[in-house]
Amino acid sequence: MIGRRFISTSKRIFQNPLPSTPEMKQQFNIKKVDKKSLDSLFEFSSNFKDQKSSLQIENIFTKKFKHGNNYNPFDFSMNKLNIDSLAIKYEKNKKIDPFEVSGINPLDLYTMPFILSRFLTTTGQILPRSITGCSAKNQKKLSIAIKRARVCGLLSYVHKDTNYLPARNI
Repeated sequence: MIGRRFISTSKRIFQNPLPSTPEMKQQFNIKKVDKKSLDSLFEFSSNFKDQKSSLQIENIFTKKFKHGNNYNPFDFSMNKLNIDSLAIKYEKNKKIDPFEVSGINPLDLYTMPFILSRFLTTTGQILPRSITGCSAKNQKKLSIAIKRARVCGLLSYVHKDTNYLPARNI
């Protein structure tokens, strides 16, 4: 039974003319292309290549894969795009270490309480790294400098420097 079905279907397939046969060419009226139309087509394509595209695609919508690396279909999904946009937002909100930018060692600031007061809350607590934007190394040096200034009596344990406290209208 299986052999007969295969034979009968193969006969039906080969009864119809193939696209490369003269019968199919006549059926679809495929004509030879003249040289002028080919030249105009090539001219149009070369002009089209020379024109710069007015369509600008943002970088978040383009993926840059290195040659030889495999990619996952997930890389082209909207979920991946959302994850990438969150990462971009996080990078924008990332704070820059003020001591690395200025090139100052925080340990040298213990004699300057007005500068150290910027890294304290109104109640005198040391602000965390997430708010100050310092690296772990410079945050540790900053806390050591604040503790040194407190021990020397230059900085209060309970509040900021008086210049940075909110003014009271009496």
